[in-house]
Amino acid sequence: MPDGPVLRGEPDLSPHRAALAAWLCEQMGSPDLTIGQVKLLSGGAVQRNWRLELLADGQVKSVVLRAGPDVPLPESRPKSHEYSVLQAVYKHGLPVAEPLWLEPSGAVIGQPFMVSGHRPGDADRRLLLANPARAEILEHLAAALAGLHMLPIPEPHVAEMPSERVATLRGWAGDLADIPGGLIAGLNWLDRNAPDPQTPGIVHRDFRTGNFLIAGDTLSAILDWEFAGAGDVHEDIGWFCACCWRGENTQREAGGLGSRDAFYQAYMTAGGPAPDPARVHFWEVFAHTRWALIAMQQGARAAAGEYPLWELEEAAARVPGLARDIAEMIG
Repeated sequence: MPDGPVLRGEPDLSPHRAALAAWLCEQMGSPDLTIGQVKLLSGGAVQRNWRLELLADGQVKSVVLRAGPDVPLPESRPKSHEYSVLQAVYKHGLPVAEPLWLEPSGAVIGQPFMVSGHRPGDADRRLLLANPARAEILEHLAAALAGLHMLPIPEPHVAEMPSERVATLRGWAGDLADIPGGLIAGLNWLDRNAPDPQTPGIVHRDFRTGNFLIAGDTLSAILDWEFAGAGDVHEDIGWFCACCWRGENTQREAGGLGSRDAFYQAYMTAGGPAPDPARVHFWEVFAHTRWALIAMQQGARAAAGEYPLWELEEAAARVPGLARDIAEMIG
């Protein structure tokens, strides 16, 4: 037996190309469809996203195939769940890629997957944080988030309120070893300070700089809906404003892009409810605690040889700093 993990190389659709082409032929109703260029897109530390060029009826169509990893995160929802949320959001005109088809069985490429339209834009966090049109981008983001939070919750999604979300983190912590003291203190603080439930909405749960496409100074698409569900809309606001997602621009409290006040004002102008500072603070502590636990889970995935190894190890290296931040936030 090998002494260490079996490292998984770059995900590859080539072994499944014929089966995938046959499946896509059925979805598009085009018997002469062929798959042209296949490109694994960057930026996926959990989900795998490929851009496919489909050739059918003399036309070229770009789509994105999104599948899960070999070793998933505990919070990653099934592709059928993610697809249903994306359908509801797209139906109401929010800036997301069009959900086209779902393959929930895993029989075609070895994993369930979904296919969506391809949207232009760049998600590089460093470029976004340096973009001179940050103020306009922040307004677009606030308006999109307000629009999301005002949508009706699609069936059969059930809202998870603050105490339930904290219980989820407790469950994760119980499956991990050597949890830093600052992180334990954060969990205890969240238990004591969980706010009462309020009217729920659809929440993205990973709405942050780097998870949306920007084309010029325009929001092209919100990405990565694998954690989405229903709950307290302040969870998204706290996640977006949490210091751990501001990069080097820590003074720009709204995602490293601009001021918290400007973001809140644009959110309310677009119809969102006035953010409650106490609730937002709770969800910012939650954000740091949740991210620290996910970073530990990423370290466990790295130990299992999951791809991309360096990104997972880099995430795990952030845990001590996050634990210190949590201790300061609740001190």
